[in-house]
Amino acid sequence: MKHLAEYKEEIHSCSKCGLCQSVCPVYKITGNDCTVSRGLFIMLKGVIKGDLKMSKNLNRYLDLCLKCGACSKFCPSDIDVVDIIASAKAEYFKSHFFEKIISFVQKIFFFQAAVSFLRLFSHNMQSKKFEKKVIYFGGCSGKIKGNRAVVKILNSCGIEVITPDFKCCGIPFYVRGDSDNFDEYKKSYLEIMQKYGITDVVTTCASCEKTIKSFSSDINVKNIFEYLRENNLKLKLKKKTKVTFHKPCNIDNYDDIKLILENTDNLEYTEMEGFDECCGLNGISKLREYKIMSKIFKRKYENIRKSGCKTVLTSCLGCEAALSFYSFGKYQVRDFTEFLAENAI
Repeated sequence: MKHLAEYKEEIHSCSKCGLCQSVCPVYKITGNDCTVSRGLFIMLKGVIKGDLKMSKNLNRYLDLCLKCGACSKFCPSDIDVVDIIASAKAEYFKSHFFEKIISFVQKIFFFQAAVSFLRLFSHNMQSKKFEKKVIYFGGCSGKIKGNRAVVKILNSCGIEVITPDFKCCGIPFYVRGDSDNFDEYKKSYLEIMQKYGITDVVTTCASCEKTIKSFSSDINVKNIFEYLRENNLKLKLKKKTKVTFHKPCNIDNYDDIKLILENTDNLEYTEMEGFDECCGLNGISKLREYKIMSKIFKRKYENIRKSGCKTVLTSCLGCEAALSFYSFGKYQVRDFTEFLAENAI
């Protein structure tokens, strides 16, 4: 992770055009320029120059950023806002002991204890042997749910699935600014990949996919839906089902997903309004901003309800949790991979 000062030129290149305001989910609710990249860059420029301190108030605005990347995709200067915000968070993290306590609790009680407990109920299966082999990186989702869905689908494509015991991809620590723990998880991942000597990796979580793609250019990381497209696997549900889909912010291959949604027999797909807008959940830091986040959750809830679908599919554990949390029993939220494995494979 680069130091904040190393982003000086990128921050300076922001033209303050304000186009980011039109796509930032938090700005649309608050109308506060400090919550959007333009305003954040003004403050961070002051930090780099020494005119501002990395204060608790500034950190709150950094935390309010959902790290969805919508502003980066819309930025005429092509600035990677998420990396800059993460670097700023790292500056705050280093000088505030309480942040380290939160990160420690997050690591020990959630990513180790809770995940280890939940994996006792996970469903793993032995893959069939094929010439083509891929390593499955399931992250926290894979540990909790097991590998059964991925193995069933890829075995149908004639692909053998190897399932090592990976840790979390580390993205929760990255967005918190905890570079030490993030680097630890990255190192663990690379060591496991070196041990198996297989360079093809499959993921089912958008956040994991984006994160591990940044670890090494020598490793070929693909979402499972890319493998489905490449192998022209024709799918048919056991019974007719009407669904809508929530696109996670970090997924880059939505065209592959849409191809499956529109070409699976007995699957009636309705694209909801704002299908590609952030669900509003980005780690535990948002719980203290529930009043703001609940408005994002509510808007997503209303869009799902208007679609008329009782089943919402997605491909990110965080999105799945957020959408389920605010569903009020009106619809069920399913991981797309699991949905296909249970109903079509």
